[in-house]
Amino acid sequence: MKVTHFIRAAAMAGLLFTLAAGCTTTDFVTGQPVQNMYSLAEEVQLGGQFYKELVSGLQKENAPIDQDPARVALVREVTAHITAVAHITNLPYHATFVGDPDFVNAYALPGGNIMVFEGIWNPKEGLVRTVDELAAVIGHEIAHVNCRHSTEAMTRQMLPNLLLAGGMIWATLEDKDDLQLLFGGLMLVHNGLIVTRYSRADELEADRIGMMYMAKAGYNPEAAPRVWERLAGASDSQLAKALSIFSTHPRDKKRAQELRKHLPEAMALYQAAPIKRDGARLLSTLPPSTTPAKPKSDKPKAD
Repeated sequence: MKVTHFIRAAAMAGLLFTLAAGCTTTDFVTGQPVQNMYSLAEEVQLGGQFYKELVSGLQKENAPIDQDPARVALVREVTAHITAVAHITNLPYHATFVGDPDFVNAYALPGGNIMVFEGIWNPKEGLVRTVDELAAVIGHEIAHVNCRHSTEAMTRQMLPNLLLAGGMIWATLEDKDDLQLLFGGLMLVHNGLIVTRYSRADELEADRIGMMYMAKAGYNPEAAPRVWERLAGASDSQLAKALSIFSTHPRDKKRAQELRKHLPEAMALYQAAPIKRDGARLLSTLPPSTTPAKPKSDKPKAD
């Protein structure tokens, strides 16, 4: 019986590796072969589901969504300019503005939904101060979408998860409680510590591609390294508030240094852009926020 179980587990592992090898597709940005088991249509559908769930969660927290006309218009204008020059222009791109100054946050969902939180340009603790710098952040997120980093990451983590789950099933069949605990613990560690939303290589690629996008769209790419240099010098309180775009990214100057290496190429694209945007405009010059204040939660705080 034990030999049979072992053979079945080995066969399952071989099948999973075969499936992983069979999901090769071509990267829209680099033209290189990559592993991604999702089609572009499936990615759009998946992102739409994620978006509905996120909006529902934000609404339950009374977060103001798209309630400030001036800021919503600016975020959508910048998004439209950048997506027009991206590698995949036919995605259902949509930018959502969340008027919560306490969240220093922006992120992209598979398929083209972009979420921007007001805390990005909070006058006191925000890390984005001009339209060009906002374009750097949005360009970075649109680059993630075009590079399809989310579904590539999901593909990478699927095989290890399935193998660990298979190990747990095998240990259960063999009545090996110690191995069940081992495989269960490995799965928790893998998903909690090893599996991150994007890899470091993904982040650096999105930095570079996003800077090229903003330059082609007419935003000054010199703003891109400036944002990450500001992040490197941010206070602990600022970093503590940072969510997707900051907390999952390396907290050092390497990203700004890498961007500066590619800045001459980006500046050439910017100089060739048919339209130069008013990107030096300070975000603090926008009309006073019309977003209603987020009600304070009456839930007891944890100690």
